Amino acid sequence: MSISENAGQYLNRLGETDIQILNYIRKNKEACSRCTIEALAAKCNVSRTTILRFTQKLGFSGFSEMKVRLKLECEQGKKLPDNVLELICGDYRKLTEDMKERDCEDICRTLHGADKVFAYGTGAVQTNVARELQRAFLSARRYIYLLEGTHHETGLVSDTIGENDAGIIISMTGETETGVEFAKALKLRGVKLISITKFKNNTLARLSDHSLYINTSNVDSMFSQGYETTAHFFIAVEMLLLKYLRYLQSHM
Repeated sequence: MSISENAGQYLNRLGETDIQILNYIRKNKEACSRCTIEALAAKCNVSRTTILRFTQKLGFSGFSEMKVRLKLECEQGKKLPDNVLELICGDYRKLTEDMKERDCEDICRTLHGADKVFAYGTGAVQTNVARELQRAFLSARRYIYLLEGTHHETGLVSDTIGENDAGIIISMTGETETGVEFAKALKLRGVKLISITKFKNNTLARLSDHSLYINTSNVDSMFSQGYETTAHFFIAVEMLLLKYLRYLQSHM
């Protein structure tokens, strides 16, 4: 039985304040399943005792039992859709079609013409994408220097990169502070900048000379934290390599 069903069963017990608490819980179910009784009382502008009485009016022994019920409701509400594989595969197909149609000659020209190319990922997955970029482009005899670290490391490296070099920054949101600050440092030195992000409207993309946008997919499951697919980034790297090899072939 859900919290709402409990409330319906004991509606005659609930006063105006109880209804306000119930409405807040309905709108913020997941947050309430993790908060303390004191935190919920503060959010509802009532006392701790009022919250305790509210839970008892709904037939629970106390606040802890109600939290367990809320947690179960949240977990049950996040189930894999039956067609999850079709949905994700459809996203992969869309990405490959978008990359197939995308004119990447400007990016290829920048990569080919740069004295040195540096790649930087703003997080763990993004760094793995940068590593794959480095590995893949060895097939085209284009060595990409992999940069890792935080503000200190990128600050040291940015002083050694010149206007004849190119930088690739990989970020999910395009708003990570380290990535944005590194991009600004490179732009001040006249470095050609390529960004790979999942959103079009972001600071990193606006700072870049060229941008690739990669749509990821979010998959809800029975667990409180869903899963975000990242294979899209690796597929994009492989297709960019193929476009680069084709660019080289047509300009030799």
